Amino acid sequence: MTARSRWQHRGAVAGLLAAALLGAGCDIQPNDNTLPGQVAVGSDGYTVEVHFDQIENLVPNSTVQKDNVVIGTVGEIDVEGWEAVVKLHLLDSVELPADVTFSIGQKTLLGAQYVEVSAPAAGQPGQPGQPVQAALADGDVLGVEQTGTYPATEQVLGAVALLLNNGGLSQISTITSELSTALRGKVPDTRNLIRHANELLAVLDANRGEIVAALESINGLAAGLRSDEKAIATAIDRITPGLEVLETERARLVKAVTATGRAGDRAVRVVNASEKALLANLDSLGPILTNLGRVSESLPDALKIAITIPFPVMTSSNALKGDYANLFATIDLSASALTTSWLGGLAPALQAGDPVQDPLSPTPQDTDETPDEEGPAPDPGEKPADKPAPPTPTEQPRGCLLQILGLC
Repeated sequence: MTARSRWQHRGAVAGLLAAALLGAGCDIQPNDNTLPGQVAVGSDGYTVEVHFDQIENLVPNSTVQKDNVVIGTVGEIDVEGWEAVVKLHLLDSVELPADVTFSIGQKTLLGAQYVEVSAPAAGQPGQPGQPVQAALADGDVLGVEQTGTYPATEQVLGAVALLLNNGGLSQISTITSELSTALRGKVPDTRNLIRHANELLAVLDANRGEIVAALESINGLAAGLRSDEKAIATAIDRITPGLEVLETERARLVKAVTATGRAGDRAVRVVNASEKALLANLDSLGPILTNLGRVSESLPDALKIAITIPFPVMTSSNALKGDYANLFATIDLSASALTTSWLGGLAPALQAGDPVQDPLSPTPQDTDETPDEEGPAPDPGEKPADKPAPPTPTEQPRGCLLQILGLC
């Protein structure tokens, strides 16, 4: 091969390589590959997967910052359903809690976007007085609920344009002056109102479970009433005539209730006026009831022959058989029976002696028993001895004429 042919061959190869590079040059993107100097893309970092509902103009190789300090790099960005899946490379030296929040932020109004890391103050590990949260680890997946997006430049400019063009900016002064007029001299009351409203909201939040349970119970009641709608309608239709009658007789009912109140008032006055007499009558009625209680067992037997004496009432219908009466009696004519039956009801003074031979002889208690000799006079300084209480007289049994017939 001559020198000329070798140069021609080399030129053809170089042309083919140049053509290949030019043909593929439109598909080469700088952000598709890791650039030198990126943070946490090597062995000094770990990777987590974060799901965003929107990422605006975020591109790979963007920075991940926490408190304006770069702690990582944005890796691959993919789409899964309606969510954007972003892989973040984070430094091992920066420990983040598992409940960390990732948000899409913007450096300037026209600058590039980045991922802002926000860790809750109560959940940062190592903080005194706070529980230690689980740390974010390699391969963790964070859902959309732990992500957010700051307002973009377009949204800010659109809001400013709306405010300046037709957003009621001219009414802000009027609103401010009216609010100042309303709160003039009432600032303490307003503060108390806000404080009480805060306490009310705190109580409602603390009883949220009970409120939800009450609403569910009301819902169940409403469902039950809905299922019994026909029965309730029927009951209302049936009770309507009764309500109409009550409405018609309302005046009379009011008069009756008023008259009842007046009668009660007068009855109270009568009871108050006759209280002493009523109590006296009740006291007098006590002995009568006591005696009735004592004879309660013998009273039914006595009533059996009260009208049909000497025949018991249950045998009076069979007493007369033609011209004779059936009577079977056992008569006790002994002295003791006659004495008890005929003389048992006399006073004790007349029963001291023999009730048959000497009924009027005085009792030993009635005789004046004087001692033969008087004892020594009591000492004036000596206290008299306690005399024994006299014995309670026992009630003498009353006489019963029916004892002759063996009925007492």
